[in-house]
Amino acid sequence: MPVTRERVDPIRDSSGMELVHRRWIVPDEVSRPIALPGASRLWHGLLDLAVLDAGQEVKVTRFGGTENDMPAAASPGAILAGAGAASFVTQVVWTNEEGIRDPYALEGEPDPDGFRDYTLYVIDAESKLLLPIIPKSRLCAACGKRYDFDLPRFGEGALLDLAAPCPCGAAIDLARDKGELMSGAVFLLEELTARAALSIELPSAPSSEELPDAAVAALLQQAFGGTDELADDRVTPAP
Repeated sequence: MPVTRERVDPIRDSSGMELVHRRWIVPDEVSRPIALPGASRLWHGLLDLAVLDAGQEVKVTRFGGTENDMPAAASPGAILAGAGAASFVTQVVWTNEEGIRDPYALEGEPDPDGFRDYTLYVIDAESKLLLPIIPKSRLCAACGKRYDFDLPRFGEGALLDLAAPCPCGAAIDLARDKGELMSGAVFLLEELTARAALSIELPSAPSSEELPDAAVAALLQQAFGGTDELADDRVTPAP
């Protein structure tokens, strides 16, 4: 599974999807606070730009709580209502729908053609962080041992509980503890975690490594500050 932290025809039935490409856009500093109003404005801005389909429903999910479908116009308010919780909102759109804007479009053409699954994760719970790409194990800096991660799934990622110590008793240290991915690659936990993330799922990787759409990039800058992108290729599509 390649991971970097650097700068077909539409499929309408998820049962027909095979492996897909997923981009995670995350703040470039995990310590940076991400305010709920900023995340709500980001989602609202995606609706205003017609990246999202204002005429279709959006699914809103709270960790350990509710999962609801609601009109797209109401979903920015649902983000604001997620104080103290881990939440995500998601919608699938198709690039051949009239008026839909593709952030990866090149010279006005979708890149690639097909669906876009947009999911905005916002972790407002102080003791939790999102792991967009889930490590298989933790390498504890205090005791030097490797422990298997057993993390609760949250959407296509998982939640890391900062209050849960290592079996040796040491608290999680994002700047020193490491996570090992299924590929064998090892990263500091601070490079693998985020307080918010925009996931964009596509049928295959676009030509551009970053969003070529300046208006969408500006929305992300306003909400997240500086950003990084994680490429998560050939993965199972979100349900």
